[in-house]
Amino acid sequence: MLRYNYCLLIYSLLFSQSLFANQQGMTCLLNAYPDFLSQSTDTNSNTLIWKDGTKMLYDHKVEATNFEDLLNKADLKTQMSIPYPLGILVEAPALNQDPGRLRYEPFFEKMYGNSANAVTKQLTKVFWAPSNSYVTFSRTSGASNSLATVGKEIMQQPNLVSYVNKSLGTFNWRTIQGTSRKSNHSFGIAIDFQLPKKLYKYWSWHCKPNQSCQYPKSVLTDTILQRVVSIFEKHGFIWGGKWYHYDTMHFEYRPELVNCSTSH
Repeated sequence: MLRYNYCLLIYSLLFSQSLFANQQGMTCLLNAYPDFLSQSTDTNSNTLIWKDGTKMLYDHKVEATNFEDLLNKADLKTQMSIPYPLGILVEAPALNQDPGRLRYEPFFEKMYGNSANAVTKQLTKVFWAPSNSYVTFSRTSGASNSLATVGKEIMQQPNLVSYVNKSLGTFNWRTIQGTSRKSNHSFGIAIDFQLPKKLYKYWSWHCKPNQSCQYPKSVLTDTILQRVVSIFEKHGFIWGGKWYHYDTMHFEYRPELVNCSTSH
């Protein structure tokens, strides 16, 4: 009987922790996208409600054999499961700590468009001050306005400008190389830059899936890049350099992660 009560207690604690994590994740989504998600959503439930009445399951009880499999099967709970660390990056991310790489595709298709044509209708030209030129970005959920604001703030610190004055692209309806998963460039909410050569790094150029990958030390010690990142984060963007599977030239608009982030 004592053993049964102990097991019941452990189960109850684990269930409570899981329920709290679900509540927190759903609240982050509701706060980040108030124009699209309904405040009538019960965060104690397993259903996220959109303002048009669409219902979307939060937790699909995903079972994955490895991290690559988890990327392919991600649900909303998985998407919100790794906290994004705000602030200066002082050490390499831990194994598979990739906040933002886990994405529930139907969520982004619903928000930004489920085809190239649908996404294109939501795109607008954004003046990117560091290059004195325009880039295309989604206007949905304030993404384009946030990007423009980032550019203006970077211009206030002239020594940062050279890091982000050459965009390598924004909208591109495509899958991530070697996968069937859509890149967030597909939704017009990501932008890449031609960083200085020593900082321009992408994990798959050096590593293989489900194997250990050494983080580039040069990225950790570059204070100018870290200041650029801080400005992006201030306005709802995450940086791919804070992923174990690093993508240092990549920034994407993800207010649901930034608003519920952790600090180093």
